[in-house]
Amino acid sequence: MNNTNNAIVDMVTHTHTVANPVMRGMYPDPSWMWDETRNEIVLVNSSFELIPGLPIHVTRDLVSWEHVADAVNAAMAKRLLIEGVEDSGGLYAPTIRRIRGQYVIVCTVARVNEERALACGCAPEDIEGRRASQGNFVITAPSLEGPWQGPYWIAGAEGIDPDIFEDSDGTVWWTQTRPALKPQWEGQTEVWTQPIDPTDWMLQGCKTVIWRGYGVNAVWAEGPHLYRVGDWVYLMTAEGGTSFEHSEMMMRTYAPQGFAAALAVFERNIVARDVWIEPAREDEHSVVGRYDRLFEACKKNPVLTHRHLGNSELIQCVGHADLLCHPQAGWLLTCLGVREVPCDEPDELFSYLGRETFIAPVVWERNPVSWKLESEGPIKQDNDNDPGWPVVAPGLGHLPEALDIIADDDGELRSVEIAEYTEMNAEPEMIRYDDNRLIGVRGRDGYRFIRVDEPNYTVLAAPSYALMLHQDSTHAVTLRVQDSRVNVEITDRGEIAHLELDVVAPDEWLGVHLFDNRMQFLAMRHAAGADGFSGDAVLIVHGDSTQARVLGERDARFLSTEWAGGFVGCLAGVECQ
Repeated sequence: MNNTNNAIVDMVTHTHTVANPVMRGMYPDPSWMWDETRNEIVLVNSSFELIPGLPIHVTRDLVSWEHVADAVNAAMAKRLLIEGVEDSGGLYAPTIRRIRGQYVIVCTVARVNEERALACGCAPEDIEGRRASQGNFVITAPSLEGPWQGPYWIAGAEGIDPDIFEDSDGTVWWTQTRPALKPQWEGQTEVWTQPIDPTDWMLQGCKTVIWRGYGVNAVWAEGPHLYRVGDWVYLMTAEGGTSFEHSEMMMRTYAPQGFAAALAVFERNIVARDVWIEPAREDEHSVVGRYDRLFEACKKNPVLTHRHLGNSELIQCVGHADLLCHPQAGWLLTCLGVREVPCDEPDELFSYLGRETFIAPVVWERNPVSWKLESEGPIKQDNDNDPGWPVVAPGLGHLPEALDIIADDDGELRSVEIAEYTEMNAEPEMIRYDDNRLIGVRGRDGYRFIRVDEPNYTVLAAPSYALMLHQDSTHAVTLRVQDSRVNVEITDRGEIAHLELDVVAPDEWLGVHLFDNRMQFLAMRHAAGADGFSGDAVLIVHGDSTQARVLGERDARFLSTEWAGGFVGCLAGVECQ
């Protein structure tokens, strides 16, 4: 009978294997939700100084991802002062949710140079709005495709990484992280929350500090998200900083009547016991005392990290996660990670792609049941109403390299399982100048860029175009043809050097092959780069470098995040000459 049932399941489901990361290249700080109105998963990512910004992708099966919109167009980018941000500034850590029937993204614009923003024509009222909100804002839309309205600056907000959470009692909570006002150690932050009115986006009542880190010397508790699971409200935060110590922590509080009621009960109880928890300010509350805390931490924290795997693990910096519950596939987690490239020197790792989006299955578990001997005999100690704690990638303990996605005949996702890694090589692809994946970068006028998305990456630009690999404003390489020769301009920490290479034919494409912390400068005729050549293509990505002439070679480490600093990955772009 079991064999018959299995045969039926095999006939009506299909398995696709996908490799992690699912969003390759610079797609950092993922936030996602299950959207029952579209019957799809919706994902948004940070975009820093890229224009348009906050890209939104949807998927039904985790295999095919459709880029449906960018929540921040050029006009909104102006209002958000993107033209005035510093390197690795701009749009940080969005959260996307559906609140009161509309799509809501909350986010922070950071590292704004106000003088530059004014010189670029940004409005003084937006600069004032950013000051009053410390750069924290809301945008809303009736549909993912827009139009997106805002920004609505959140006066009184402090810090970065906002979260928006609508509880079962209808209260909407604004939660984010800020540097601790009375820190006990360097790098300590505190997570605070406050009700917010979604009709005018004004904070209500007072701030309450709800978390200051999992343990002694815990730094950079950030990226908070609140979730309701049954009678419990869970708080998930990243800790350790978005680098090699990155991790994800989970806490919870019992809140059957709502989070607001749980806060009130906690404060009444400590008053009844004559306990006082000092707030950071007189007009604030705190539920993080020395011995009394509203949130109980999972004793198995961190629930996700790669920091214990050592430098031989090439997926590092794992954290900044978000959870969703799929109606068929159950709980899933998305997070960022960084693919590193080892160097000849021991313990040196370099990354060129920025932070990428990974996913993993999640199950909720309690500790195994125990038995207590009573006078009438053994009594089972268990609570069926307790959801327990999330276990990420159960049985594996780290991000899976690949996932088996099981879907039905209609393409509906049914389950997600850990799979063995199968190497998947990207095929050459031609990019037209109107491709919606091409983006602008603050300070690189006239260029259009695409994300570098593989450690072994070849990109070629059509004749008459300049080709740039951009890390930030002080780290880049640009190839141009001048008097039939290839001129390479290398910018490293703001210092500019030039290389003059070989003569190229008028129909040869210029290219760069990035691999093993090296880069080769290439010339290649288009027919060797991609089949079905299109005459209006401006870039070929994932080209076959073995078919090209190598004009020169250079150390590429100055284009890595570790060398340049900051938070971003490399982009490949063209400028029409």
